This record gives sequence, C-alpha cells and structure tokens, in this order.
Amino acid sequence: MSEQPPLRRMIKDVQTLKVFTHPLRISLLRMLHAGGPATASMLAKRVDATPALVSYHVRTLAAHGFVIEDPEHAEDGRERWWKVVEDLTFSLGDFAEDRVGRDLSTGIVRVLGSQSEDRYRRFLDEVESWGPEWAGAAFSGAPTLRLTADELRELGEELQELVARYRDRQTPGAEHVEVYLRGFPYRM
Repeated sequence: MSEQPPLRRMIKDVQTLKVFTHPLRISLLRMLHAGGPATASMLAKRVDATPALVSYHVRTLAAHGFVIEDPEHAEDGRERWWKVVEDLTFSLGDFAEDRVGRDLSTGIVRVLGSQSEDRYRRFLDEVESWGPEWAGAAFSGAPTLRLTADELRELGEELQELVARYRDRQTPGAEHVEVYLRGFPYRM
C-alpha cells in the first residue's frame, strides 16, 4: 500500500518562513519528501553532518509541523523516524509589503535555485551513468515570452496544474525527477 502524498501548505507568515532560512533545513525537508521516512543519523550521512546537528534541525521542522515522527518505522523505540506531512509553497507577492518577509522569501528562493542548479550540474556530470533513455528524456530550456503580469500568473497556474497531474504517480521504474520552473520578468 502506498503512502498518501503530503498535503499542500501555503506559507503566508514571516514566522513560519523563518524556519527555512537555514539551507540545511531545506535540504532535509527535500530528502524526507523525496526519499521517505528516515532517522537523523540516516539523513546526517547524506548531508555529511553530525547526527546531533541534523536532529536539531529536524526537531525544529517538527516544532513547526513540517515533519512528524513516524513510529511505524521504529523497530526498537530508540530510533526516531521522521516523515514529511506537507508540501510547502509560498508566493513572493504575499511578502511584497513586508521588508523582512520579502528579504526572507527572496533569500529562500535563492537557496532553492542554487541547490537545484547543484543537482542539475551533478546530473550533467553523471549523465553517462543514467544511460541514453534518461539522458534523452531530460530536458531544459529557457524560452523568452512577452507577457503581462496577469498572463505570467496564468502561465504559472497552468504549469502547476500540469505538474500536479504527474505528482502522485507510482510507476514502476520511476526515479525522482526535479522540474524547476521559473517565470520572471527582466529588462534588456
């Protein structure tokens, strides 16, 4: 039986947003989301940190309700297993009038973008090990469009709807795939 996908939670307050000012918390949450339940020791090996440091950050995520203990995985009661309860999302627009919120949200987006770029570079460095099927399926692009703010919002909503259709699939042979979509105005 497959686990239920995480609920979606829209972050609209600065205090909740502050939880993600540490890049390690973002990484830990992503690992728990993608890899399923894990202990702090397991996560620590993946991020090359001490179990104590990872445990602190996982407990911080738990204190804000982003992860919960998963007693189903604990065999002897001594290990604490953690799992994701919610997918998190936020809009830069929700913090446009709040300087602290704006600085926090843009900082978090920068960390997310940097981490995504690191994963993509790793894929490119290891593309041969994925084989021709995966190499041929991977895509990237940066089309330039001329849109109004309303059209950009509409495009973003349509892309999110498309991604949602694929989100909860459990197809045999599937791998974790990151789709990083960006849409933003720029001036030449």
